[in-house]
Amino acid sequence: MQSSIILSRVPFRLPLGGGSTDMPSYYKKYGGFIFTAAINMYMDVLIKATRSDDLIHVHYKSFEAVPSVGEIRHELAREALKMTGHEKGIAISFKADTPAGTGLGSSGACSVALLKGLSAYNGNEMPSEEAAEKSFEITQSLGLHDGKQDPYACALGGFSVLDIDTDGKVNVTKPVFAKETVDKFLNNTLLFYTGVSRESDPILAAQDKEKVLELKHKTKAIGLEVYKAFQNGDLDRFGSLMDEHWRVKKSMSSQMANRRFDEIYEAAKNAGALGGKILGAGGGGYFLFYCPSQKSKESVRAALSGYGLREMDFSIDYKGARVRRVNF
Repeated sequence: MQSSIILSRVPFRLPLGGGSTDMPSYYKKYGGFIFTAAINMYMDVLIKATRSDDLIHVHYKSFEAVPSVGEIRHELAREALKMTGHEKGIAISFKADTPAGTGLGSSGACSVALLKGLSAYNGNEMPSEEAAEKSFEITQSLGLHDGKQDPYACALGGFSVLDIDTDGKVNVTKPVFAKETVDKFLNNTLLFYTGVSRESDPILAAQDKEKVLELKHKTKAIGLEVYKAFQNGDLDRFGSLMDEHWRVKKSMSSQMANRRFDEIYEAAKNAGALGGKILGAGGGGYFLFYCPSQKSKESVRAALSGYGLREMDFSIDYKGARVRRVNF
């Protein structure tokens, strides 16, 4: 008997501008704007048929083997299986390059990988934009305070601009920047893992309140300026805008940072970084810093060496979500 597996790989993403304007509480009133990039860190999902039983197996940091979809504790797996019509005899395993709750869009990457993989398991190909929108439907059905950015950025790969209408329609632009601009971005940027994962939903829930709407207007305006800076090849401007964005972002929630993270940020600025931010909802995860030169980059690296951070090399992933069937 031939045994085949489905391998589904989806990149994580770096938010570059407009973050949090992709949430329904904002875009339904004002429209959203997101500038983002997918990177070569991945959510991998393996799917195959079970052989020894007809249960549903889900293997992540826990292992589940249950007789029905409704009994699955892994929420994204449960809802993706419901959406794609699988009821028994299937095994799903997850392996990610970063823990959940670290600001790289893990829930979006996970649900897109599931939907694309389960569709391929059925013998179909789900278009990436459809997978992104269905992924958003899943997180909304679960009551998560997620936006449109994560599934779209992860599904589409490369750089993406998302203009979100008040009715939720996402208008996608795939910008092409000069090679020199992309190279400078990659060469002058530092990405550090803080070692702290967190539940993003309480932080994002706090951002849903009316009191932060004016701050989100500022976030959108800064995001548009960041995009313009990339178009003009003016990445020093991007670095300065990140600093401005970080100060706005911190005002949205007291959970965004803490004394240690503030100290790390100021150390990086004093060593020569033009700006930076904690990615995603904040409270942990990854710090991104932009430096105007290699000399300042080395100075920042040295200044942060005593904080127990893990530097992460990265590049842009232009492929986006992809699926492969492997026969043995």
